[in-house]
Amino acid sequence: MTKKKWEIKELSPSETLANASKKILAIRLNDLLSSIKLYFEEETVENLHNTRIAVRRLRYSMELFIECLDRKKFITFYGRIQHVQDLTGAVRDFDVLKQNINTLAAEEKVKVPKSLLARIEEKRQNMNENLKLELMKFIHSKALKDFGKTIS
Repeated sequence: MTKKKWEIKELSPSETLANASKKILAIRLNDLLSSIKLYFEEETVENLHNTRIAVRRLRYSMELFIECLDRKKFITFYGRIQHVQDLTGAVRDFDVLKQNINTLAAEEKVKVPKSLLARIEEKRQNMNENLKLELMKFIHSKALKDFGKTIS
């Protein structure tokens, strides 16, 4: 049987919620850090999309387990995760915008001015540079280290 993307084999039915939450959050955090690493290695639309998914999975898992964690460290780290999610979404929005413009232009058989596409790409690149800077700050942040200790 193939493992489903939501399955976590490290869990057992007899575990306490607190222990299970730490395992789940550690896996989600490792997935995010791995996807960030891949994004830095190759800045593709797909790697950005995967990073965005990993951020969302961690954030939403965190929301489920707030009562199992140190509230102060949780809130600090949650704010960082929320910020990263917003930035990945902003860059991703430009990718979707470009794709939608090209699709609509093809369907309507119209030419899109190169200046418009260049402007969109310029804005995307600026946003992407900001994202990369924030991702670097994130992976070296005290909030990440403290949260990592909380769930280990």
